[in-house]
Amino acid sequence: MNFKMLRCACDMKKLILCVILVFNTFVLARKKRNDPEFWYNDCGGVNRSVIFNSLVLFPTPIITPGTLYISMDGSIARELPRKLSIQLTVHKYWIGIPFMLPCFNNQIGSCLYEDICDNLAAFERRRRCPRMLRGYKIPCYCPFRAGNFSVKNLAVNIPKIGGFAGAFVKVRGDYGVTIKVLDEFMTELGCVEMKLSLKKRHKGWLFRI
Repeated sequence: MNFKMLRCACDMKKLILCVILVFNTFVLARKKRNDPEFWYNDCGGVNRSVIFNSLVLFPTPIITPGTLYISMDGSIARELPRKLSIQLTVHKYWIGIPFMLPCFNNQIGSCLYEDICDNLAAFERRRRCPRMLRGYKIPCYCPFRAGNFSVKNLAVNIPKIGGFAGAFVKVRGDYGVTIKVLDEFMTELGCVEMKLSLKKRHKGWLFRI
């Protein structure tokens, strides 16, 4: 074997080794992404008004479209002001790198929902919450007074994500979600952050998952 053939053989071994390493990294990344996981943390400040003691989601990973069951408990340290906003920040992880999703139609993604109390005014006028919330004794209109709150297996419909948002981002994968409760001066009153996984519902010939 001459020098050129020996060098070519060494280069081929290096190429094969690189391909194997890249393939292993890709497989590990996919395996990690597909692992059903859920993690949460109360990210509020020391003097926060809203405190989250526990938060559980089922099923995990979350299947869309489908039904998500939420259980949580916490407390409101002091009565919240009537001017409330909810800031939602959503990141999707691609190969472990987070990318913030924009706000689509003020409904999906990293959106700011202002004047929450105005949207709940109809319930306040009737002094009556929807039936699904009455059973859990959850306040559904302002002002939100100081006290404890507890939710067990609250059913939330997760719709199919279509349109431009569905075309922009594949639903399946890992996400980071941060929810902040803000007053009219954008001062943070409470914060909870989560890491979760989403999976599209599989439609089989004989069954669905």
